[in-house]
Formats: sequence, C-alpha cells, structure tokens
Amino acid sequence: MRKFGILLALVLSFWINEVMALQISQKFMVEVGVFDAAEVKLNYNENNEEYDISAEVKTANFFGSIYPFLGIYEATGINQKNGVKPVVYKNQTTSRNHKRTKTIFYNDDGVSYKRVSTKDERKNEVLIKDVPLSADAADLQTVLAEMFKNVIKNRDCKLNREIYDGKKHYKFIAKNEGLENRWFSHIKKNENAYKCSFYIENLKENNDNILWDISAQTPINVWFGVDNKDNLPKILEIKIDSTPLGAVQVTPSNSKN
Repeated sequence: MRKFGILLALVLSFWINEVMALQISQKFMVEVGVFDAAEVKLNYNENNEEYDISAEVKTANFFGSIYPFLGIYEATGINQKNGVKPVVYKNQTTSRNHKRTKTIFYNDDGVSYKRVSTKDERKNEVLIKDVPLSADAADLQTVLAEMFKNVIKNRDCKLNREIYDGKKHYKFIAKNEGLENRWFSHIKKNENAYKCSFYIENLKENNDNILWDISAQTPINVWFGVDNKDNLPKILEIKIDSTPLGAVQVTPSNSKN
C-alpha cells in the first residue's frame, strides 16, 4: 500500500499552469475493487516561475482499518521555457509500524546530488553518483510536472523519462491515446476527454515495487477534460483495469452524489 500510495499521489499531481499566480486544491476518492480505499488531497501553488506541488494520501474505511497509512509528498521547482527545473523533492509516510521520509536535493542546474532518508530512528544520507548516462530524471513527481506542463500547452502528454534516484531505477512512458467521447458515471454525463496511458518499467530487479511491475504490463489510464472557465485541464478519471486487489478507479470526490 505504501508504494501504491506513492503512485497515486504522483499520478494525481498534474497541476501546472502558466499564469503568474495560481492556487489549486482538489480532493479525490480512490476505489480498489468494491472498496473506497483512500482519499487524496492535492494542492498546487505557483508564484511567478516557482511552483510547489503537495499531495496527501490517506487510507479510508475498510482499508484504513486493516492498513492505516498516511503519505505526504511534495516537489518544488522552477518553470522554464524548455521544461521544469527541480529544486527539492520530499515525502513522508506513516503506517501502523513505521514512519519513513525521503528527500532528494538538486543543485543549481537541476541535477540531483544527494538523498536523505529515514526509517523510524534510523537515518541514511548518501550522495547520488554513478548515474546511468541514459537516466535523465531523479523523481517521478517532477517528471509528471513536466509532462502536464506539455498537456496544458499542447494537449500532448507524450513523454519518456528514465528515473534514477541513487537507489531505484525505472522508466516512465506516457502515450497519447487521443480524444474520446465517453460516459463518466460519477458525473452522470458524457464528456470529450483527452486520454493518456502511463507505463512504469522496472530497470532494477530489487526495486521491490509490485505496482511498478503491474504498470509495465497494464497501463494506468488517465482521462482529462478542460474547464471552460479558465481553460485548465481537469482530471475526470484515473483507472488501472487490473491489480491483485481488483481494478483501481480514482475520481474527483466533489463530483460524487
């Protein structure tokens, strides 16, 4: 569930805009199989060129009773004409038995150089080195920020990045699936939606990311529309058709009856 929470938080952190000052907040409900499994709160703040994305994932109802979990994820950086330049990425997760944190630091060129992690009372600080020449990113949330900036500007989610944080090594692939007019049951109407599919491929056998392995074969599908008032993309649904616990569906909770 910890890695599942990480993915949900990162996939849902699609909030980049090109106005001078912006604040966005939204809530989502995560369904796994027949269960309402988790709640997600998102906040995005942008001031001039600087952005700050934060997401909170908390298990709920039955899932919350058998696996209490809280994850908080944040990335800060600078919007540039040719993409985003990360400044720092950090997360904090609390489960029944453990509390973990991780922080990735970037230099003035936007290149990661240090990772600091903790597990309960233990702390580990390492320099990020021996980076594969093919790796061009160090955290997934920043990659998603870059991709969604392209979505807003060009309605294009296509992106291919290889991510290495000094420990985990994987590839993120996003593909355009075209415009689709379909029924969204949670809002009870048809919408013209842009569809994207994401794949995450393990490049290191001991990553121990079960969901990463699933998403290498089964895509994470995202549908988004455009808000007519401000012309911003809005997430309509995120879905994984098959996992060991059943299908995963993520919808805006404020659209539910």
